[in-house]
Amino acid sequence: MNLPPTVGKSLVRIITFRLAITSLLAMLLQLTIVVARAYLDEDDLNRSYVTREARTLIRGMQQSGDGETLKRFPIPPHYLGQHADAYAFRILTETGTVVAQHNGAKLAQLSPWRVRPSRTQDFWLVDLDANEKLYVAGGLRQRVRGQEVWVEVATWADPDRVYLGILAAVGLDEVWLPMIPLVVLTVGVAVFSVRRSLAGLVRAATTAEEITPTDRSKRFDLSGMPREAAIFAFAINELLDRVGSLVAAQRMFIARAAHELRTPLAVMMLELGRSSVRTDRLQGDVQGMSSTVDRLLTLARLESIEGPEIRELNVGLIAMELVDRLKDLASRTGHRIDIDVEEPASVEGDAAAIREALRNLIENAIRHTPPGTSVRVRIGPAGSVVVEDSGPGLGGEAAEDLLQPFKKGHASTEGAGLGLAIVKLAVDLHHGVLQIGRSSSGGARFALNFPSQSSIAA
Repeated sequence: MNLPPTVGKSLVRIITFRLAITSLLAMLLQLTIVVARAYLDEDDLNRSYVTREARTLIRGMQQSGDGETLKRFPIPPHYLGQHADAYAFRILTETGTVVAQHNGAKLAQLSPWRVRPSRTQDFWLVDLDANEKLYVAGGLRQRVRGQEVWVEVATWADPDRVYLGILAAVGLDEVWLPMIPLVVLTVGVAVFSVRRSLAGLVRAATTAEEITPTDRSKRFDLSGMPREAAIFAFAINELLDRVGSLVAAQRMFIARAAHELRTPLAVMMLELGRSSVRTDRLQGDVQGMSSTVDRLLTLARLESIEGPEIRELNVGLIAMELVDRLKDLASRTGHRIDIDVEEPASVEGDAAAIREALRNLIENAIRHTPPGTSVRVRIGPAGSVVVEDSGPGLGGEAAEDLLQPFKKGHASTEGAGLGLAIVKLAVDLHHGVLQIGRSSSGGARFALNFPSQSSIAA
């Protein structure tokens, strides 16, 4: 379905984008709250520093080759940089053996080793300066490779800003990791729900091109649509019903007008034929009016058909009958009509509609080309019809314009410009194809293709 460029994005895309933006903003707000609380609450910040720094150190612990002692590597860079004096750590086994340390003497003063440390004290924390931020020392007991070890750390002002990484870890643990699965699940459920809810509208959109106001059996199916979409589709169905009523009234008006005009015009032609007064010009005008009325009546009748009366037809026989009836008209105007029939020439369609299409194409070729022009009709195989002539060809009008009622290829030509409109209506009635072009001799060429019965029924 070709939509205009002014149409907005899909509803699924809009909802997904808005949910994603809302979720991201909520996560950023939550992250701001968590990080601010972690930084501003000094007790919480000190506890987080000691706990995470100790666990960072403990991750590097490995057993030595003998499987009994532990060794530690590598040492984080802030213990080795220009501010190394502001940091300290010490790792001890359960026997008091120092596995690794940096500025361990400072920690030994703060936490002297006891031969029998308490089995219940797994964590200790000391605020080294109540008036300064991140002057803290503490320790954590952990089990590494089957052995219990104590990891003790301390910092004086944290000049290398290790706390920034700690705050990032807090945000990851307390915000990003818990909320990302929730956001992904929420967006996924929203997309699935919207697609499922709009499935009825999508199905309706795929069949909308087949819906016509005159065929009341084809309307939007409201089953499965959400209430809001069903209200809109129901309003469209009612609009189509009103349009269908207007179209039916218009067709009835045209048919009745043409019928009412046909009878008095026939009487006028009869009286003019009996008159002894020279009325050739008046008779020609009346004859033209009668022809226009006939075509209007044909156009109205074809438009009023909701579905063609399908049966198997021999288009070759229909074409030969028409050519035989139009030979007198062709001979009076100095035209020659040739017909070729290639089997199989049978199709399945509405006989009256196909006959009217062929008759108007042949009559147009005779009436709108100069004397001496040859008209060629080729039928078959399998539903193809070609009518071409050796005349001057069509005017400058586009092919789509010529198919509209009251449009003519040359403004000076006779007729009301209804013939090709009748041809197009007959072809559309069969879901066929009409192609307009130039013949090999430079004249006009009209190619019709009537599909199979299954295509028409669809």
